[in-house]
Amino acid sequence: MKRLYGVLAALIMALVLMMSMTACGGSEDAADAGAPEDTAAQEEEQPADTRAVVKTIEGVDEDLGERLPLMIDSITLYDDGTVAVIPLDELKKNEIKGDEEAVYPFEESGEVSDIYVVDYGNGGYRTIIALMKDGTVSAVNGRALVEDHIFAVLDTVGGRDDFTSIETETEEDGTTITAITEDGESVVLDYSLNFDDPEEEN
Repeated sequence: MKRLYGVLAALIMALVLMMSMTACGGSEDAADAGAPEDTAAQEEEQPADTRAVVKTIEGVDEDLGERLPLMIDSITLYDDGTVAVIPLDELKKNEIKGDEEAVYPFEESGEVSDIYVVDYGNGGYRTIIALMKDGTVSAVNGRALVEDHIFAVLDTVGGRDDFTSIETETEEDGTTITAITEDGESVVLDYSLNFDDPEEEN
């Protein structure tokens, strides 16, 4: 009888020990399974911005003279070809959704190689011109930017893909925007920009 009790006690102890080990193993597995999720959540909360700044245009609305304000604080070109515009006032109200700080007007146009803020015409209007990495030119509609406070982008301005730089030439009757090709040819972009003349109201 004593032997029977001894065997039963041994079996009960073995069973308790096995249950304890299983519970501990389950807790460790759960902890291990949760660790990657916690790390991933932290990475989502604090994404690393590895972009390098290539060019920054600041003071866009300073020293305006006869120019009209664009309601832009700064424009930044990054090495990945993205262009971030920090808007102000009405432009910010119209273009910023949620808690974003910047607008990326050329996001759907492609990768940008260089960026310019240039005068055009003789009414104090300006526009933002983007020289794309594929040699094309994209431009923000200056009238929509100044009067409607929105970004409307025109792509493939001039209909060519061999542009290397943008220049402006100011004369008595106004300012002309010119794109320079790989062969050194000067192409006037004013006719291709297709902006409505601010002085021609219906």
